[in-house]
Amino acid sequence: MIKKVPLVTLHIVALICMLMYAAVQFMKLVQYESYPFIFSYLNDILVIPIIATICLHVLWMVKKNYQLRIGVLSLISLVVLYSYYFEYYLPLNSEGYTRDVWDIGCYVAGAVIFYIAQKLP
Repeated sequence: MIKKVPLVTLHIVALICMLMYAAVQFMKLVQYESYPFIFSYLNDILVIPIIATICLHVLWMVKKNYQLRIGVLSLISLVVLYSYYFEYYLPLNSEGYTRDVWDIGCYVAGAVIFYIAQKLP
């Protein structure tokens, strides 16, 4: 018998985020002209829900408990990690990256989206 997948809403949100991320990457690849927001900030909003959903699946596989959820402190840790690495460390060590405080706000927005989607059935 097939087990019912928990958190259907979260999985729909994660799938939409992955499709949007892929669309933005494709538009960059074909050098499509678009609004600056899409190329500068949209992927930063989408990345936290995608990564947090993957982390939740790993947690379920390791613990074998579908009732587990990712807490606020774990999401804050994920945002801090991404903020440090992509907004502080990489810009110091690579010319291909620039610091942008608004990216940190986008990571926070993505964490909020994940947290809310995780609370829905």
